[in-house]
Amino acid sequence: MSNSRLWINQLVKYLIISHDYAQISFVNASREKLADSVWMVNPNSPFMLIHLSGNPQSLNIARKQQIMNEAQSIFNAFRRTGRILDICFDLEGRNFTDELITYIVLYPRCELTEEIAKLFPEINTVIYDVDNAEEEIRHNNEDVRNFLIKKMKVSSNPFRSLTDLKGSLSVTFVICRIICIAVWALINTLANVKNIPPTYIALAFSAYFKPYITGLNQWYRLLTAGFTHVSLFHLLANLIALRPISKAVEEKLGALKTMTILIVSIITGCLFIYFGNSSEISVGLSGGIYGLMSALMVMYYQEGLFRIPAIRQRMLSTIYLNIILNFLPNVSFLGHLGGFVAGVFLGFIFSEKTDRKLKINFTVAWCMLVVFMVGYCVLRHQVSNIYPEIDQRVVQVLQKLNLNDYAETIRKALRKYY
Repeated sequence: MSNSRLWINQLVKYLIISHDYAQISFVNASREKLADSVWMVNPNSPFMLIHLSGNPQSLNIARKQQIMNEAQSIFNAFRRTGRILDICFDLEGRNFTDELITYIVLYPRCELTEEIAKLFPEINTVIYDVDNAEEEIRHNNEDVRNFLIKKMKVSSNPFRSLTDLKGSLSVTFVICRIICIAVWALINTLANVKNIPPTYIALAFSAYFKPYITGLNQWYRLLTAGFTHVSLFHLLANLIALRPISKAVEEKLGALKTMTILIVSIITGCLFIYFGNSSEISVGLSGGIYGLMSALMVMYYQEGLFRIPAIRQRMLSTIYLNIILNFLPNVSFLGHLGGFVAGVFLGFIFSEKTDRKLKINFTVAWCMLVVFMVGYCVLRHQVSNIYPEIDQRVVQVLQKLNLNDYAETIRKALRKYY
């Protein structure tokens, strides 16, 4: 189309200024470059690469392979892979997704697909015809240059703005980080001041321990255990794992649903430990992280991303690594399994790509599972093992913390329960 060069220029300006994309150029390429072809990249966007082309959409095999070769070169440069969006202005073309690329046809005020409208709501309004295309292109290039200069000045500031910080972190991660660090700091401060092992402080108040859940009716421990950490290494390891996963899920589902998956997965993970009739002591966010990971895998599967070899290999490597970690000492396999199962169910229930019938089936199945778990807790309200030494140490810890009334209440309740 005669105006494709103008529209590409307008889209480049829009993607750089509004969506933090950068333009990629191939220097001294050995192959002939596609005419009116521009690559945009943003590693943090659901579409890492966007290809803008004035060529007809019906590319032959050789030309399509050329596009894939250029995309692979960019992926290799960033040492990661992602989704590709191909935008052309061929009025006879159509919107579709093949194994590797999502293709869309764009022209002023055209109808957008649901996904594109959600990610780039103004994209069909930023392209338009003008009387003097060359003057418009020159003006757009000047706007982009000024924007990038201003951005460089801001980025050179050693103090990041609140907007930048908000963009780099998920709400879920920020909330969990604050709670987990606060709980860890409180436990270890009390442990140092009162000369008490931090594990017993966690056990006295928030860690998962079946005798205290059933004997003291402290069911809140199914949740608080997830935000409790005794070891600094354990805390940092979980926060490092949570940050990218929570960000990826939150970009697809939003903060509320992401936090819901995390919380429900933590509780389900603790319940799976409960079903195993185990009296182990358990703490940490791992169950919730497994839930977010499985929910993300569900959405990747629905989007067809597993058909991309690099993404499939990366996800399989993550699965293999986590399977191996489950066999390490002091790692709760049932807690991880419960979180993973919850994430699968909620991933299908919350995902916008799940069709209505399948969503209903997963909702009904999840409700049945919840009823089973609650019923099991009511009917099997007992423990098989008794640990009087642990109970005595916990009572002593509470007494050292000057919580004598609470210590006596726990002592009497446990004696009656056993």
